[in-house]
Amino acid sequence: MKISHLFLPLIVSSIFTMTSCRKDLATATNPQQNTQALKTEINDGSKTITLGIGDDLQRGAGTQDDAVVYNKPEWVNVNFSSSTDFLASSWTYQGVPGTGRQFFRFNGLSTIPAGTTITSAILTLTGVTSSLAAPQGNSYYPGSPYNSSGTNPAWIKRVTGSWTASTITWNNQPTTTTTYAVTVPASTSQWNYSVTLNVTALVQDLINSGQNNGFSMQLQTEAYYRCVIFTGPRHTNVSGRPKLVVTYEI
Repeated sequence: MKISHLFLPLIVSSIFTMTSCRKDLATATNPQQNTQALKTEINDGSKTITLGIGDDLQRGAGTQDDAVVYNKPEWVNVNFSSSTDFLASSWTYQGVPGTGRQFFRFNGLSTIPAGTTITSAILTLTGVTSSLAAPQGNSYYPGSPYNSSGTNPAWIKRVTGSWTASTITWNNQPTTTTTYAVTVPASTSQWNYSVTLNVTALVQDLINSGQNNGFSMQLQTEAYYRCVIFTGPRHTNVSGRPKLVVTYEI
């Protein structure tokens, strides 16, 4: 019989300072929105913008919103918007099953006019070396004790409903669509598992909609024990935070 881990996100007081508060005991009452860097390049009728969090680009472009929602009974109305990790999971918490979904939005996409042709959009998610929130790391890899639970691929989906990072919970989470959803492949290692995803059609769909409600990441099969984890927007590994590079016609 598997022994479930205590799988709890962290509350952070700033981008660089973590506390030991447990999310099942505390609610992020003043969640942090992170300065989003914007780098712009123009070449032969195309513009490329690089959207990232706290990197060395040093140009403000609004904020990135992000939060995790959980369906553990005690957490369905709790807002978790201060985690240092970026994950999709289905685990047990002190013996109680719970599924986690990540919502995120690059607000810099709102600078692209509706009707614009997107020629390329690449999302980079960087693996972590360890995690207090998910001490088991990724659930699927050669030799993992959780392989019998199945693989852990996830979806990146476009969010079709409005949401706010400071108030989103499992019970009020917005709708999503599987149209142009992109697969996050099953992990191949416990730690340091990174992915580079072609999300061109997904971003084009967002631009065509005229609404930047961002994206969600959730497991394709939400059954425990499964987890995939990356560096989040508040992680101390600044260069590993989520990054989106978009090229479009001008």
